Amino acid sequence: MSEADTTGDLPDAVKKLADQVHRSLQPLEPADGIKRLLSKKSAEVSSQTVDEYERKLDNFRQFCEMKGIDNLNDLNGRKINQYRRWRRTESADQSAPLAPKTMRDELYLLQDQLSFFENIEAVPDGLSNKVDIPKLDDGEGVRNTNLDPERLETILEYLNKYHYASRAHVTWLFFAQVGRRPGGLYALDVEDIHLDCENPYIEFTHRPPETTLKNKSKSEGEIAIFEPLVSVLKDYIEENRIEVTTETGREPLLTSQEGRLSKTSMRRYIYSYSRPCAVGNDCPHDRDPDSCDAAQPGDYASKCPSSRSPYALRHGYITNQVDNGFPMRLLSDRCDTSEEMIEKHYDERDESDKRNLRTETMKELRDGSTGGGYQ
Repeated sequence: MSEADTTGDLPDAVKKLADQVHRSLQPLEPADGIKRLLSKKSAEVSSQTVDEYERKLDNFRQFCEMKGIDNLNDLNGRKINQYRRWRRTESADQSAPLAPKTMRDELYLLQDQLSFFENIEAVPDGLSNKVDIPKLDDGEGVRNTNLDPERLETILEYLNKYHYASRAHVTWLFFAQVGRRPGGLYALDVEDIHLDCENPYIEFTHRPPETTLKNKSKSEGEIAIFEPLVSVLKDYIEENRIEVTTETGREPLLTSQEGRLSKTSMRRYIYSYSRPCAVGNDCPHDRDPDSCDAAQPGDYASKCPSSRSPYALRHGYITNQVDNGFPMRLLSDRCDTSEEMIEKHYDERDESDKRNLRTETMKELRDGSTGGGYQ
C-alpha cells in the first residue's frame, strides 16, 4: 500500500475509532449523574457537606438545561470552557464576577465531578483534564467578604427597632456574636439554649440524621453568649417562636409553620437586610428601588452588590476577634475551625500589627513589674 493510500484511509480510521469510543459511553442525563455523585459523596462526608455539594452542582444542572444538554455523553472541552465562562460572569446567583479563589474552588468541583462521570462511562476519558484550574497570585487567596462593622450596627439597630426578637433578628445576632456556621444554628433545639444561669451559653450537639454538624462530634461543645443575644433569645422563645415538635420529638429553636426553619431561609434573612435600602439607607449604587431587581419582593436580594451571605458575618466575627488579640486556640473551639484555617483565611494582620499586639499583651501581663527574668 502506498503512502498516499495510507494517508487517504486515515480520516476514516480516526472516524471509526471515534465512533467506537462514543458507543462505549453509557447515556446519562445530567440530573441523574448529579444524583449518583451525591449518593457517592453521602458515604464520604457529612450530610451538611452533601447539601453544600448539591447547591453548587445545581449550577451545572442549570447550565446543561440552558444549553439543551440532556446526555452527559455530549460534553466536550468546548462546552466545559463555555460553562467556565458562564459560571464566572453570567450565572444567576451572583451580582458580580466570581472572585478568583471562588472560581478556582468551583473548577476543582467541576474537575472532581467530571472524573466521577468518566469512571461511570458517562463522559469521554480525559475530559476532566481539560478543566484549567487557575493559579492564584499572592493576595488572591482570600476575598474580603466582611460586612463593615458600622453597617452591621445599623442593621442590628434596625432589626432591634422594627423586628425585635423575630427569626431574622435572632439569625443576625447569632451570626454576628457567635461566629458559627448556618448548620450550627439550624441544628439548635430549645433545650440547647441555657439562659437562666449566671453565665448563659449555647450547647451544640451532633444529632444525625435529623441534624448534623460540620465536623460531627468534634463540632460539639458549649459556648458562652452575651447581651443582647441573651435577651433577644429569651424574648423570641417566650413570645414569637412557633410551637413545633419534629417527628423525633425534638423542639427546634428556629421554626416556621412548616417545621424547623431552613438554612435557605436563614441565608435570605442575611441577604435581605444587608441591602442598604432594606434598612432605610440610600442606595450606594445609584439604583432606583422601584426598578432595581434586587429590591423586589421574592428571592432576589442576593443580586444586590452590597448584600452579604452568612459567611460574611462569620468571616467578620473571626477576623475581628483575631484583630483584638483573642487567643486562637479559644477562637478555634468557639467557631469550630482549626487554628491553621484561622491563620490562613481570617488573620489579616501584617507583621507590625502582630508585633504591636504582642507588645501590648506583654505590658498587661507584666502589670508594672520591674523585676528581672521571667517577666
